[in-house]
Amino acid sequence: MKTKIQQLGVLAVAFLTNSAAWAAEAGPAAVQKASEDSAPEAVPPAAPAPASSDVMAMSQSVDERLTEIESKAKKAEETVEALEHSVAGLKKLKFSGYVQGCYEWHQDAVDGWENYKHQNRFYVRHGYLGARYQEKYGEFFFQIDGNNSDGLVLKDAEASLIEPWTPLNIKLTIGQFKLPFGYEIGQSDADREMPKRAAVITGIFPGDRDRGLRLQASYDILRLSAALVNGASFGHKDPTDKNGIVQNGYAPNGYKTVVGRLGADLDYLVGGISGMWGRTLETGKNPGKDNYDYTTYTYFEQVRLGADIQGYLDVPYVGGLAIKGEVIWARKKNLDYNDLKASSCRDSRSFGWIVTLAQNVGQYAGVAIRLDQYDPLLSGTVPESCYAADAKPSAEIVAREKDKVTRLGVAGLFHASANTKFILSYEHPWEQSGAKKSNDILTAQLQARF
Repeated sequence: MKTKIQQLGVLAVAFLTNSAAWAAEAGPAAVQKASEDSAPEAVPPAAPAPASSDVMAMSQSVDERLTEIESKAKKAEETVEALEHSVAGLKKLKFSGYVQGCYEWHQDAVDGWENYKHQNRFYVRHGYLGARYQEKYGEFFFQIDGNNSDGLVLKDAEASLIEPWTPLNIKLTIGQFKLPFGYEIGQSDADREMPKRAAVITGIFPGDRDRGLRLQASYDILRLSAALVNGASFGHKDPTDKNGIVQNGYAPNGYKTVVGRLGADLDYLVGGISGMWGRTLETGKNPGKDNYDYTTYTYFEQVRLGADIQGYLDVPYVGGLAIKGEVIWARKKNLDYNDLKASSCRDSRSFGWIVTLAQNVGQYAGVAIRLDQYDPLLSGTVPESCYAADAKPSAEIVAREKDKVTRLGVAGLFHASANTKFILSYEHPWEQSGAKKSNDILTAQLQARF
């Protein structure tokens, strides 16, 4: 037993001794291999640092590029601002216009060039083109018209100063503009229900525009428009016209004419009163300096008074209804002028009125009826002595006293769109007793506007 234990001890010592020897022999290599297996991969060497001069060059290049980008961005902003300013200016500038093409049939038309009575024809009544520019303190308005009667003519040329600080909406205008009198003169030809104006308007105001200074203001429901104008009509170009209206915009005397209208606007009801006073020289010759002859002039004091009213309402299931009325009274008193003495035989008092009814039928149609009358020489105006056989004005007076005309017009209106309107109208005049004529007029008119 003791011997076996001793033998086992010898074997254990021998085993331990051999294991230590083996570990000593293999240790360095194993440790080296393990170290190699666990070591990280080698990192490549870093690039050499750039020189300081290269760094400065790169910095300058970046700064230059940034400066260039900032400059381009600033230019782009300036361009955008300029475009916005231009667009804002263009928004203030508005163009408008319309063309009225017509065909007229006259019952009393006569063929022949020598008498100029053949009116069964196609023609252009108006070809308007206008431009308006408006800003806070000012306004510009310019309008021309091309037509078969006068060719290409200047209609409106207005330079206006606007006062924005008070609630009076004051606007001061100098130039050429419509006379601020009544309703129908101020109504646009494009909006009128009948193709032509009433006889009282064309008779008393042969030229509906004049040149001068105009003041406009409004407050609440009140409307005021007043003007100081030359008072010289320029409604015709023909220098041989003997109607006393060939002035072509001249102011042949130092007197000016005052004209104005004071009214109220309640939306559904609008009305006003108008007045005009001035002195004018009338002649049958062109008053230009190359054809000046004072003996052809006749001097007059003129007074005109008027009143107008318009009512608007909606008729259920039919459409809007407008009823309009206007009356005008005028007086002309002959005055001395140089060697030509005043004569009461040249005096005149005129009177006229207009009643219009316009009814829309749905959105695309309507009907209009207008009854108007104009009497160029009211009875009792001229003294009895002027009717004597030896009185020079007698023949003219007798003819003028038969000039009263009453006219009934009926029209159908058709709207193809908001910008296109067709009017078919028929007018029947009644002349004063003893001067009856067959002179009815049928008119077809197509209007396009923008």
